[in-house]
Amino acid sequence: MRALSTDLGQQRANTVYGGSPRRGVEFLVPALVVLLVVALVILALSVRHGRASNVTTLSDRRGDLSTAERVTVDSVTQYWLQAMPATYGRPFRELSGGYQPRTPSSPPWTCNGQRVTYNGIKGNAFYCGGTHDDYVAYDASFLFPQLNRIFGSVSPAVVLAHETGHAVQHRAGVQAPSIVIEMQADCFAGAWTRFAQRSSDDPVALTAGALDSSVAVMLTLRDQVGTPATNPQAHGLGFDRVNAYQTGYDHGAASCARFPRQPPPTTELPFHTLAEALTGGNLPYEQAVPLFDRSLNDFWKGAFPAVRPGATFRTPRAVPIPVAPLPACGGAAAPDRDVALHYCPEDNSIQWVDPLLRRLHVQLGDTATGTILSDGWGRAAQTQAGRPTSGRRAGLQRDCYTGAWLSTIANGKEPLLQLSPGDLDEALTTIVASSFRPGAEEQSSRGGAFERTDALRSGVLGGISACH
Repeated sequence: MRALSTDLGQQRANTVYGGSPRRGVEFLVPALVVLLVVALVILALSVRHGRASNVTTLSDRRGDLSTAERVTVDSVTQYWLQAMPATYGRPFRELSGGYQPRTPSSPPWTCNGQRVTYNGIKGNAFYCGGTHDDYVAYDASFLFPQLNRIFGSVSPAVVLAHETGHAVQHRAGVQAPSIVIEMQADCFAGAWTRFAQRSSDDPVALTAGALDSSVAVMLTLRDQVGTPATNPQAHGLGFDRVNAYQTGYDHGAASCARFPRQPPPTTELPFHTLAEALTGGNLPYEQAVPLFDRSLNDFWKGAFPAVRPGATFRTPRAVPIPVAPLPACGGAAAPDRDVALHYCPEDNSIQWVDPLLRRLHVQLGDTATGTILSDGWGRAAQTQAGRPTSGRRAGLQRDCYTGAWLSTIANGKEPLLQLSPGDLDEALTTIVASSFRPGAEEQSSRGGAFERTDALRSGVLGGISACH
């Protein structure tokens, strides 16, 4: 984030340390969140129904790589044999050079007449299309084993589906800037994912955890923050790639085919100043929290009539708590120590554990802090509007509210703040990290990473009206 004004005056008078014990509603930040963010090891499982016995299930857990690669190629090919005629009005030709795993012992090969060795593909995968070339090559020694270990057997499948998307572009004669080409391939991968999940005669089945893991893969394979969209090698930041992937999942390959004519929005921007680049676009915690406090209050004063027509938003008290756990609210037992924030409707206060929020601020970035605080303001809005605050639907609505708040900043409607490169990725990462508890085998009660990031995306792209 960038502060557009440093003249904050005093922090709001109703921001205090301590507070009366009350019963509240909570935002959970799981223990070991850093490990989850870095590794993004998602452990959710779901049960597959209605599939033949020869179907291979791809999940967020490590699987047999050779089997995953083989069935993915079969499934992706089957999908495009159907989708290519429907999308581009022409048949899909299977890749004449196939899918080629490469290892350190692989002899040199060529792509468009240029010599390629394993060192040229290590940690990568690519499609090579030309007069005499038509194949996908990938690092089978490092990249795919690492993806499989961290994100499960679905992750190599997402990469192969993306690269096959480039083969489709080559056959269709698609021409566009690099970032549009890459996001369209992400979109095609999302369209295949929906096919693999829903088709009854497809050789691949996907668990719910696989969908969540696919979002984590997109976040991991993003461009370096600060890369401009005009860079000839740009692939997109995490938000851009997840947006494209979920667009394909939601609307199919036909929606992806429109990208060259109607490019999706991108958040990939260069840093504005050297100082912003040196800080990674992150405000100091002491400056960010009061700015977010004021910004969220201003946002909800304007947005609340869309939630409850004719009503006025009552500004909550912001109460940082110096030591965990948070105090009880309404006479109930105190929350667990890993509860970072909760809203107390009895006295209209939002309380958070200050040291924990500071730590997350340093680890994830300033927009992670804003995302967590936004959840509290969203609960306040739901409570004041008489809407549910617990359960899956209510949680997804708050994720959408957070996206709508960030959208006002992105669109220049916020006088205090301006987004920096990577801010939306920080919000996405915070949601992915808080969607699961390490070691748990079920999704969070407020939804998995796939649907939570989809809710955030709806708010960013559609504003507050998209949340109802």
